[in-house]
Amino acid sequence: MTEKVQLPYYEKELARTEITDTTEYKQSVVELLSDDRIIEAAKSGHLTLAMIRPFVGPDANLQGLSDAECADLIEEMIEGLGVAGKFSFRFTEDVVGEFYEGAPQEVMEKNPPLDATRFDSRWPEFKEFMSSGTTTALLLYAKDGDAIERWRAHLGHWNIDKYRDPATIRGALGVNLYNNLVHGSDAPESVVRELGLIRSVVES
Repeated sequence: MTEKVQLPYYEKELARTEITDTTEYKQSVVELLSDDRIIEAAKSGHLTLAMIRPFVGPDANLQGLSDAECADLIEEMIEGLGVAGKFSFRFTEDVVGEFYEGAPQEVMEKNPPLDATRFDSRWPEFKEFMSSGTTTALLLYAKDGDAIERWRAHLGHWNIDKYRDPATIRGALGVNLYNNLVHGSDAPESVVRELGLIRSVVES
């Protein structure tokens, strides 16, 4: 069961099914992501960003769970990390493009789409997918400064079609690489950058 660490900057949770566009909601998320303590914890490796991607429902998980049920199960599978914050939001296509630019974009530009009648590669299809549903963000905390390593060990390989480890979240639940369910930042500077991009979406 995930330990909930009541850190000084902990904010109330906003459930995946309760995303709103109210001023109060936006303000609470922006304040959380603007807190210097969050940034310092990220820079020091004590805090990482985890994301549960959109549409992890029946067609995307091996247990046939609903989107909310699968998201809850993913959280339950987290061990050795505290939850310092949780909220849900919706990406824009432009920010998805910035968020995944570089190697992820290059790989997807070489991969075929699911719907070849609308897209010429996986990249534009992925941007539409990521911006058309709710993403849940979790700020995960490790007191030993190894939050990134701990979370990425939970994830498993992004290409679950080739490298499936049933001891990981993706390996146990994911149907295929077209929705591998979860995201994990790969370095402290990535956490800071990605939190800034998410804040820009919420502020817009």
